[in-house]
Amino acid sequence: MAAARTLPVGDLLNSVYSTLNQLTASNKFPRVANQSIQFLPNDYHDTKMEVTLPLINTDLQHNRQVSSEMINARRADLDVYKRELVQQVRQAYYQYLQTGKAVEIYTNALGLVRENKRVSEKFVENRMATKEIVLRAQAQVSQVESSLIEARNQHRNAIAYFNFLLNRPLDTPIDTDETLFALQTDTTGASAKTISGELLPGLPAEAASLRTSAGVPAGREELARLGSMQKIMASNLQYSRMYLVPKLNAFYDIGFQGFGLKFNSEQFYQLAGVQLVWPLFKANDNKFKVRQSEIDVRAIGDQYRELTQQLTLQVQTSANDYYSAVEALQSLTDEVTSARETYRLAERRFREGNAIQIELIDARTQMTSAELRYSLACLTVLNRAADLERVTASYKL
Repeated sequence: MAAARTLPVGDLLNSVYSTLNQLTASNKFPRVANQSIQFLPNDYHDTKMEVTLPLINTDLQHNRQVSSEMINARRADLDVYKRELVQQVRQAYYQYLQTGKAVEIYTNALGLVRENKRVSEKFVENRMATKEIVLRAQAQVSQVESSLIEARNQHRNAIAYFNFLLNRPLDTPIDTDETLFALQTDTTGASAKTISGELLPGLPAEAASLRTSAGVPAGREELARLGSMQKIMASNLQYSRMYLVPKLNAFYDIGFQGFGLKFNSEQFYQLAGVQLVWPLFKANDNKFKVRQSEIDVRAIGDQYRELTQQLTLQVQTSANDYYSAVEALQSLTDEVTSARETYRLAERRFREGNAIQIELIDARTQMTSAELRYSLACLTVLNRAADLERVTASYKL
């Protein structure tokens, strides 16, 4: 039930009318009673179903195109994140292998300097040398132990970071592929690509051609995302140019209306019609929107061309960096082999008493340094390979 509302018309006007009657000495202004009005009818209902159908509406097509391309752009963003994550995981694993190799190198070096100390002590006991060679050997032991402690700490950090990227407990054991950092010997005159293929079996096959000629890989998601943005801008331009196209909608209502919920033929009604919206004049606002859309289309086209050039440069520099790292690794292979042989000869002559201790220390230091440089060079090659895989979009997501 709708409650009645009272309007104080009499209270507002009667005093004024009385004054006017006194001034005019007449009764031209009679008294007015307050009014009680029921604004809403009692027990009234309007139950209906309305169906609308857009006959001509450019907004719907435009919104569908924009929404579809926005989905493609978001999917491209996700793929970009996936590729970057793959690159980070690969490089984190290579860092784990390199730090493990450094621990192995320093562990072997520690065994050598301890053996050197033992031999030096025997020389002193047999009065074949003075005590200073033992002190010098002990200094070498302490130096290698310090380096080994630091290498083990870096190895633990590399394990934690790799597991962090994989969303695993930080101390989860990691499988180790020893072949990636094994010493590669090239006795057959193999090319850089052959050696790199032995080290990196997952390197894309088309990488060899990138050293002399670079292009933008078709799989780069950055271009796909910008392509979607180009389509959105083109759709905006087309939509802005269609400002003279009217909007025409049809509607149909069917329902019951009246007092009491009877739903009979007396309350039944149906209504159909069309609605036309045609803004013919908006003070040149539509023309300004068209110009702005044209500017946006040109700007996104310039961005696409600039991104294409950037990606081309990125592919070329990544290929150059990779092959330079491979060539540097080849040159270090002979250095490691020579350093190991030099130490072996120096140790034998030292045991025979034909070499001084400083020669042995220098040979051991050179060998350890060469092995570390080789492991770092392997890490560089692997990292550059991961970079090349990223810029060529060769990893299958």
